Amino acid sequence: MLKPTLAADNSFMRELKRMLQALTSVADDSSLVSLVGDYYRYAQFAAGKVQHNSDGKRPETMPQLWFLAEKILRLTEGNNAADCQIRSAKVLGSLQLTAPESQRRWCELQFGYKLLYRAALSLRLLDHGLQHQLLTDDKLQQLYQQRRYADDDCPYRLQLQLPLVVAVMLLDIGQLQPEATALLTGYAGERDASRSMSRDERDDYLQLTQAGMQQLVKDSLQVLPYRGNSKAEKQQLAAMQQQQLALIRQLLSAQADRQPLCHVIAIPQVYSSIVLPGRQRYQYDALPKASLVLKDAVSRGQLAGVWVQHFLRITGVFPQGFGITFIPAQFSGLPGEKYELAIVNQLYPPNAAEPLCRVVSRNLQYRRGGHNCQVSINNNLYFKPARQRLSVIAPQRLQEILAQLSAGWQPGQIRHYLPRCWQPHSFFSHSQHQNLWNQARQLSN
Repeated sequence: MLKPTLAADNSFMRELKRMLQALTSVADDSSLVSLVGDYYRYAQFAAGKVQHNSDGKRPETMPQLWFLAEKILRLTEGNNAADCQIRSAKVLGSLQLTAPESQRRWCELQFGYKLLYRAALSLRLLDHGLQHQLLTDDKLQQLYQQRRYADDDCPYRLQLQLPLVVAVMLLDIGQLQPEATALLTGYAGERDASRSMSRDERDDYLQLTQAGMQQLVKDSLQVLPYRGNSKAEKQQLAAMQQQQLALIRQLLSAQADRQPLCHVIAIPQVYSSIVLPGRQRYQYDALPKASLVLKDAVSRGQLAGVWVQHFLRITGVFPQGFGITFIPAQFSGLPGEKYELAIVNQLYPPNAAEPLCRVVSRNLQYRRGGHNCQVSINNNLYFKPARQRLSVIAPQRLQEILAQLSAGWQPGQIRHYLPRCWQPHSFFSHSQHQNLWNQARQLSN
């Protein structure tokens, strides 16, 4: 396969990278990671655990939390429900296609990639839960009915979406607590953050991270000062902020699992930990099995079955950005003696096991401006029936396919090198291949 010409990222990827830097850059004093690090250093100083602090003042994290939450909403929210789904699919797919696997970048992965991934999924699951009456609370339903897309003053946005995003941002923030970080990575970064911990070590780690998160929530969630001359407006804004903060505390409390709204955070948290790098057991070709992991968590009583069922209606079996190999259907309706490449690019597949994709190759050559398609189980090489159909192709034809797709193939691989999937990361690193979400024809395959 021909290698594409290197080019700079497109405008959306530049925007996404700026968002990731605003969350994780240690060189930016206002980034989430930097602010939280300053807070924990202050907390240690206040507790007498360290002797020096830059200025002895507690960092004000709340203004930046709201600011970052607003920026996340501007990435994921659109002018209508369909636009929100497209934007969210774009965020999720781009994160999957660019997520680093290096354990030296665990902080960037955890508080950048995974944080944004969870936020986007939580927002879509919130919409879905309210639309399908999984959340029946009268106040939540009232806010949902008041939703106005692309309106910064929408009550649904202010009183529900923003607090939800802040809660997602703070969910794992205790991992930045110094003792927890030292336990995870060592004092000099000598430990592998993806390693399997012993039971005692893991219990200690979870206790430290939970305590660190609750400490930050208790100290940092505050009403912002009002700037203005209207007493009525001041009281109104203060009351709204108190409601926002109460919702954040509710979502992050030790008893959060007793609240129906907790599923909106809990399920994306589990899902993102599987489909993005960061675990020692991470295997790309096993990512579609995330649905099985969620169902197994249901059987163990860790997740609610009805919520997992509805969540998989949103995501399907194949994660956004996943590389699909498939047998293209010919105009006659018969399968061709080849396979092509596609990338999952849409949420809400009509059939969970039949992903909605953008086709990115033609005759085994990368292409731009391909069509969208719903890849059937019968034609998807991830499933055994399709691989069996392709395996009857003459060895000479398979050699031709392999020669075009892989320069390093060996003759003995002919029967075994029928790829269940492909990794599009290198393909997506070039700007001409990054617009997988523009309008295109939708076909079935």
